[in-house]
Amino acid sequence: VSTFDSSAFSGLLQLPFALIPVLTFTSLPSVMNDFANGLFWKVAGGLLILLICSINMYFVVAYVMALNHMALYVGAAILSVAYLSFVAYLTWLCLVALGLSFLACGNTVSVTRTLLTDESPSHAAK
Repeated sequence: VSTFDSSAFSGLLQLPFALIPVLTFTSLPSVMNDFANGLFWKVAGGLLILLICSINMYFVVAYVMALNHMALYVGAAILSVAYLSFVAYLTWLCLVALGLSFLACGNTVSVTRTLLTDESPSHAAK
């Protein structure tokens, strides 16, 4: 494996971990105020991320298939399931943060509120 191949491979794997949070944070009005993405840019950005990640996954599959060894296929399959599960989790968090509250499970905390506690310093250990 050449240095170029390994650096390109790691770059392909890291791309969703940059693109998904960028779309999330630039779409949150609580973070970007008046400069937050509108609905069109949220959808267009999501589709662009999906296209880029699909192209990258194609190249990863082509790279792994060129290795021609069953043990490497099995290892790549196991790592791919873990990797895609984490990317799906990031995507789910992005969608919840962008307002699809029906995807949220259990208690959620709004990013626009500050959490305050009513603990006073008089409760210190004696």
